[in-house]
Amino acid sequence: MTAYNATVLRTVRITPRMLRVTLVGDELRDYEGSGLPDESCRVVFPGPDEPRRVYTIRRRDAAAGEIDIDFVLHDGGVAATWAVGAQPGDPVVLSGSPAGKYSPPPGTQWQLLAGDATALPAIGRIAEGLAPDARAHVICVVEHEEDRQPLPGVTVDWLPATPDAAGPALAAAVVAYEFPPGAGYLWVAGEMAAARDLRRHFRHTLNLSAAQYSTVGYWRHNAEEWEARYSAVAPAITTRLESAESIADDEEYFDAIDDIHAEVGL
Repeated sequence: MTAYNATVLRTVRITPRMLRVTLVGDELRDYEGSGLPDESCRVVFPGPDEPRRVYTIRRRDAAAGEIDIDFVLHDGGVAATWAVGAQPGDPVVLSGSPAGKYSPPPGTQWQLLAGDATALPAIGRIAEGLAPDARAHVICVVEHEEDRQPLPGVTVDWLPATPDAAGPALAAAVVAYEFPPGAGYLWVAGEMAAARDLRRHFRHTLNLSAAQYSTVGYWRHNAEEWEARYSAVAPAITTRLESAESIADDEEYFDAIDDIHAEVGL
């Protein structure tokens, strides 16, 4: 996997709990993007075990060799801890090729962009790139009023919720949203259980085609507890999970994985 070396150029607080880190480096000029506004990259942080996390690219300037990444700040996170302490000149590495899922089909008449605070970098970049006549509404769950960010060109429902309640709050708000008339496109990102449940709602309750929605899980509530439960049941489901890899259709694949996980209480 190709690695791209960079250093910290500057850091800026966007809100009390969102920190923007601008990376710079000659190698970033050759770091080709996907062209999608929700594209993410793998960040390799300094340390003995080189921890890796996936983050949205908030801004890209290939000519200047710059990339902005916004970090949601919280206690105990490897990435958040690094971001808070980042100083100009600190090294960091990006690896792999950026990828995204935002892809409204031709003829889309309205869009719903929904997520929690972790989705704001992608939502912000999507909003900035919308055509002047585009109709888009945002549903975003944030913990505090000061976590809100300006999102020009779209209407916004800001929903308050603690991190523990962010996923259920997001899922409930999207399910309750009254779709405008015409052809729509739904983009959802945030807590993994909420993204999973909404994908199944779009596909199996609303019978939408795969082209009409995109969902992605960025983080998992009680991740350590989930990992422990997964480790306990892994021997019983590994073969089935491996068999599911042969399913060519993405949505059928996700259905299969969800069903396997549900059977063992994941």
